[in-house]
Amino acid sequence: MTTPLLQTRDLTKAFRHKTGFFAKSTSQLAANSITFELLQRERIGVVGESGSGKSTLGRLLLGLTPPTSGDVWFEGVNHRDRSEQDWTKFRIRTSLVQQNPLSALNPQMTIGQQITEGLLVHRIADRAGAYERAAVILERVGLSSAMMGRYPHQMSGGQRQRVVIARALILDPKLVIFDEAVSALDVSVQAQVVALLRSLWQELDLAYVFITHDLRIVRHLVDRIAVMYLGRVVETGDIKSVYEWPRHPYTRALLASVPSMDPSVRNVEPPIKGELDATKTAQGCAFRSRCPFAIDRCSTETPELRTVGRQQAACHRAEEFPRSIASQIETPQRKELAL
Repeated sequence: MTTPLLQTRDLTKAFRHKTGFFAKSTSQLAANSITFELLQRERIGVVGESGSGKSTLGRLLLGLTPPTSGDVWFEGVNHRDRSEQDWTKFRIRTSLVQQNPLSALNPQMTIGQQITEGLLVHRIADRAGAYERAAVILERVGLSSAMMGRYPHQMSGGQRQRVVIARALILDPKLVIFDEAVSALDVSVQAQVVALLRSLWQELDLAYVFITHDLRIVRHLVDRIAVMYLGRVVETGDIKSVYEWPRHPYTRALLASVPSMDPSVRNVEPPIKGELDATKTAQGCAFRSRCPFAIDRCSTETPELRTVGRQQAACHRAEEFPRSIASQIETPQRKELAL
């Protein structure tokens, strides 16, 4: 049996906050009992609306935020058991690509200084060797090594994002977390970055978690998908199965919101109404106030993530849903990029 590269069990994070000076503190679950595995060179997408807990999950996986409860293992070692030396090794073998490339880069440092910083801090190479490796990784992400003397403000958004990706890959990590890595880019640049990520994954011994709210993009970048709603994974499975036959109404609504270029395809799925309501997480299904298929059982019994068809879904009525219209939305471009 293959040992997972990354594994979580009942991973939970609650944030406490107060609404007033004399008010009692309340807690909100940003991640609620999340359990999954990621194998070597596997790609998983984490999708959901803003506020669903996606970025918190990414920070928990990298040990940047301590969990309230639950465990994370990377290469068989629990985060809770890591020594300072273990954390240093972990930082070398993992990377984070943030959403906004301009804020992720230091405006007072050149591109070359920022890409080589990790190599120098960890004493993996001397300055000459670090700049040599930086030139190679820049060429790999489609940029000229001549750009190493530039500053972030002298580059376009797409170029800055490629720099951030190059910086994340310079230490040859085994795991990269992409946190909304293309959402700040325009559509044409998004397509270029998506093509770049697919190419890099084929070349490198790399696994990644791709966090996004855009189901149009994630389809072309991952093997499996996990749909999050208010801190819980409500559906997960291989990308083809989930897109062809989503078993949770939230997944169905998200897929139906993806526009089709085919005028003959009409969206018949009911849209999502209302806003995220964190008060619904204590009992019953958290999605019930926005779900057009909710029944009395949804308000009293929290649905567990269970196997339905070829995926897992946390819905009492998961077996009742027909195939989604999303499976009919297949443009020539999608066919070309399909996994």
